[in-house]
Amino acid sequence: MIGFPGKDERQRSGCLWDVVVVGAGPAGAVVARELALAGTTVLLVDRRRFPRNKVCGGCLSARTVEQLGQLGLDKAVNQLGGKALHRLKLGGWGHLVSLPLPGGISISRSALDATLVNSALAAGVEFRSLCHAEMGEAYDGFRSVILRSRTKLEVMASLVIDASGLGDSLVFDSEPERVDSANSHRIGCSAILDHSGDRYESGTIHMAIGMGGYVGVVRVEGDRLNVAAALDPDLIRLHGVGVAVSYVLDAACFEPIQGLDSVPWKGTPPMMQEPKWLAKERLFAIGDASGYVEPFTGEGIGWAIHSATLLAPLALKAIKSWNPSMAADWVSLRRGELARAQRDCRWFAWALRHPFIARGVLRSIESMPVLGGPLVRRLHGSTVSGAKTTWP
Repeated sequence: MIGFPGKDERQRSGCLWDVVVVGAGPAGAVVARELALAGTTVLLVDRRRFPRNKVCGGCLSARTVEQLGQLGLDKAVNQLGGKALHRLKLGGWGHLVSLPLPGGISISRSALDATLVNSALAAGVEFRSLCHAEMGEAYDGFRSVILRSRTKLEVMASLVIDASGLGDSLVFDSEPERVDSANSHRIGCSAILDHSGDRYESGTIHMAIGMGGYVGVVRVEGDRLNVAAALDPDLIRLHGVGVAVSYVLDAACFEPIQGLDSVPWKGTPPMMQEPKWLAKERLFAIGDASGYVEPFTGEGIGWAIHSATLLAPLALKAIKSWNPSMAADWVSLRRGELARAQRDCRWFAWALRHPFIARGVLRSIESMPVLGGPLVRRLHGSTVSGAKTTWP
């Protein structure tokens, strides 16, 4: 067995923590904050420089807004200047439907994630950016994490939480074999650009679907356009991201957006990653690191925040006294709480890939808009009947 300095020496050197959270996106920042508020010592690390943009549609559903309010984070997010969402325009296959949304806001990930990290810092979390983490061994009541920035440092924690997201996960680093998800082979990409005019109005999610993928356009703070897409790899290889996005928008009869072929795009690995496990000894995975389901209109951020709040009570127990059954407890809890919502989104994404089915769905909603209500509520609605949002 490898020898380590004593516990007191590790505490003095900053190498011993109650929790190390890897990944400072919504899942990581929220769970770090919740655990710090409960009195634990928390180290939050991320391999990127903050603030930073990420591939995202930039939408928080009414359900997610409600969750932020329950966490006491609504005022902090409210100050970012996000746009209140009230309508979804869904176009493709020769049809266009316009459906009311039960609430929500649009905000860039750079602004949202920086605010959530700052809230974690205010709760006592220590944050290190530009820091790459590798999972170490579990022994002597701790799990080791190797941190690499300018130097290499090994830290020990009673618990490690992997919230590092799609493509960067500790889970995938340690278990390179991945389980294909039959409905998730597309590439995610997004960009934010200045775009004046009223063709893409504020407060509306514009969603274009068609052969090759789908594209969402929404205005975020500063009246900028957030353009996010899930595209077939072949379409990107043939034409590039900007042209591919323009193609999907044009096919769905949405207005063209100038500059898509020159704006810097951010991308993801193929959206098909599913870990072989969600927990191991003194290690839990949350957010996209615990499995990725292709979102549609902002569900992904909500799932990340919800998984963080679900894990916090179990994590506190694990810090005090780890029990091997806790790994199975987390698997059961996460899948039980998120399974239906992710199943709904997976089904809808599958339907949009099949022209005959997609046309039928859109034709039905176009002729009877009331049919779109249940769909919107399931994907985007509040968890509390009659709940309202008060975003400006």
